[in-house]
Amino acid sequence: MGFTAVAMVVGVGLGLAAGGRLSNLGRQPLRSPVALAAGVGLQVVSEVVPLEDAAAVTATVLSYVLLATFAARNFVIQGMFVVLVGLVLNGVVIAVNGGMPVREDAIAAAGIDLKMPAADLDFGAKRHLEGPSDRLVVLADVIPLPPLREVVSFGDLILAVGMADVTFRLLRPARRAKAPRVEAATVVLPAGGQSPLDLREKGPPRVEAGAAGWPPQAS
Repeated sequence: MGFTAVAMVVGVGLGLAAGGRLSNLGRQPLRSPVALAAGVGLQVVSEVVPLEDAAAVTATVLSYVLLATFAARNFVIQGMFVVLVGLVLNGVVIAVNGGMPVREDAIAAAGIDLKMPAADLDFGAKRHLEGPSDRLVVLADVIPLPPLREVVSFGDLILAVGMADVTFRLLRPARRAKAPRVEAATVVLPAGGQSPLDLREKGPPRVEAGAAGWPPQAS
């Protein structure tokens, strides 16, 4: 959670530095906000409420489905596609393994002080120590972050970049549309130097008969 919070703070900081305002967050219309609220709610429930392992994993996978639906419905916001990729990667790994595998070596590399063997740790219902039967482990929690004392996945990294980008875009003021540039038209005068306006004011030329009556002569 700390890594996600850092990504959001970075997005807010960059957005404000670029002239954005927090008040701009509510100006972007969002599609499927219920999916967002339900997805976040299920994430909180699976973390806080003591559920059976199967129920917690089901709630987590369902939350990713809802959040991915929200992201897909809001592609108009730049960065939301990156968010979707991160959500899908994490959701798939959790679904196929019944939770997110955590690599033991990454725990030590992150500087997490273990007072007991990693195998005896309680990772919660959503996570478990990586085992030989786990699949897609390259996408599991295998990346140590010593400054935050966390272990994250590639999906977490992608998700964080996307969330920072989305926050940055939402904070920035909307660009004003440029007025169309009007170019002056070039008027080519006829050989006599008279413009069409001059000809219209003078009217059509008079036609007089020649000596033999033909051809007519213009005066």
